[in-house]
Formats: sequence, structure tokens, C-alpha cells
Amino acid sequence: MIKLRKKEDKPAALDHSLYEIKMLTHSLLALNRPGIAPSPDGSGWLEVFAIHARNLNEFFARAKEKGGYMKPHHFVPWTYTYVFDSKLARRAASQIAHLTYDRERPEEKTPWPFEPHFESLREQSLTFLRAVASVESLMAYHANGSRTEALLRLLPRIRFEGD
Repeated sequence: MIKLRKKEDKPAALDHSLYEIKMLTHSLLALNRPGIAPSPDGSGWLEVFAIHARNLNEFFARAKEKGGYMKPHHFVPWTYTYVFDSKLARRAASQIAHLTYDRERPEEKTPWPFEPHFESLREQSLTFLRAVASVESLMAYHANGSRTEALLRLLPRIRFEGD
């Protein structure tokens, strides 16, 4: 058996992309549990949401490809319509992912706008999931097929107040 280089092993790479979408969704659902914020659990789920939102923001945006970063067109033909959210990227990097001085003080805390971030990433995620679902070689790997199907069922069902 010939072992593929990681960049050439698209089914295994897709597994990681599916994980990003799953964790964005799972963290959003956790953040909506009664009494979750403010608490250490709430802070933890906020960080999970921010990291996965930042990763998907980079994944779905048209941008110069850097090193080993994955993009949707590595898996399926893709038209880039998502606009990179620089506010999301900056806030996630400076307040969550890195230890910087660019953090809000406790008295300055502003809520994260989960809904608009999730909505824009959900639309892209659904388009991506529908596209990869038709590629048998990607779906046959590990649990890619069942995870893709589960996400395709779950994502459209998530509603916010006022929907």
C-alpha cells in the first residue's frame, strides 16, 4: 500500500474540514444552553466557537493560498462568494488565539455576534457539504459520509430568535 502525502490525501483532509464545521455547530449549540454564560464553561465554548469560526472564515474566503492551508477547491469545483470577515479574524486572533494586549477588559466585554458569523459560515458550509457529498472517494473514507449527512440534516434546522 502506497502512503499518500497528507496534502494529497483528500479524504483524510476532508475529515478535518468536517470536524471544523461540526465543532462550530456544536459550540454554538452549547453557547445557547441556559446559564452557560458567564461561566468557565461559557468561556471555553466561546473560545471553541471563535477558533472554528476563524478557521472556516479562512477556508471559505478567496485568498492567496498559504503553505498547507486547505481550501474548498482542493476537494470540489468551487466558486468563491464568501467575503473574508476581517473583524472576526482580528477578534479571534487577538482575543482568543493569541495572548495579546488587544483584549477587552472585564468591564469592556462586548458580546460575540454568534448569529451573523454562524449564518454566513452555515451558508458556505451547506454549499460545501452538498458538493462533497457527491464525491464517492471522499465519502468512503472513515466516517466522512455519515458525518456529512448528519451535518446536512442539522445545519438547516438551527434557528435563532426571530427566525
